[in-house]
Amino acid sequence: MNLSEIYYPRSIQELIAIMARQKNLQIVAGATSFGYIQDTRYLFFEPSIASIRNLPELKTIHKTERMISFGAACALNDLESVYPFEKKPAREVLRATANSTVRNIATIGGHLMYQKRFLALWPLLACLDAELEFKGPSGTSIKNIWYLTNEEGLPSLESRRVLTRIRIPLQSIDRLFIRRTGAEIFPNGDGAYLVAASTIERNSISYFRLVIAGQRAFRDYDAEQRITSSPYPLTERVFHSVLRMYSESLHRTKFWNMELFLPLISQALEDLQRSSVL
Repeated sequence: MNLSEIYYPRSIQELIAIMARQKNLQIVAGATSFGYIQDTRYLFFEPSIASIRNLPELKTIHKTERMISFGAACALNDLESVYPFEKKPAREVLRATANSTVRNIATIGGHLMYQKRFLALWPLLACLDAELEFKGPSGTSIKNIWYLTNEEGLPSLESRRVLTRIRIPLQSIDRLFIRRTGAEIFPNGDGAYLVAASTIERNSISYFRLVIAGQRAFRDYDAEQRITSSPYPLTERVFHSVLRMYSESLHRTKFWNMELFLPLISQALEDLQRSSVL
């Protein structure tokens, strides 16, 4: 184990000043993933580390009429009673991320910025059009959560800036369909989560997102548009047309197991057809 210089900034401004001086700064909050990223017998850290665990600006939760935002250093357990985690399916995923002791330490920012794969809450927040706020020496930027993926759907993390807040539009989600596959979602298993979120208004589907994420992230925008442009409930023709679109897009990725995920997508569409709501 190498020795590092550790900084404990007292404000975002102080953190940004440190980032400007230290090119290879490693930023940590809960630091619960270190033992999974590396062999614990040979842990390696950057020469400089900054802990943001106790920055007050990053531990707040703000809610307006249109949006809720979490500071990136909010512990996972701090989010259990707020949107979207007050909904039972989302709360169950949150609780499944780790035991309660770890959730008291692990942060939402660290969860989303895990460098090896997409963890359990990533596809849920992607379905809800979450936005991420980054700050650094070059300024502030707001990015859609898909900014953290590359063209192949692999994790592509931001450098030289720190994730400070997660913003989620407040919307009336009627259905939240969540399924987990594989032996493990964390840290090195083949697990993945499929999440579908939808809103139905009268005889139309006004909102639909379906995301699969594990080692890679997947979403078919054309299939979603086909669903939201069709009357509700979906006709058998539209249902099978959408399922065929997902089959073709999964095949094009040359990564996802269609025999595993296509039946789950079919289940998500069948769930959409049901009249009950959350």
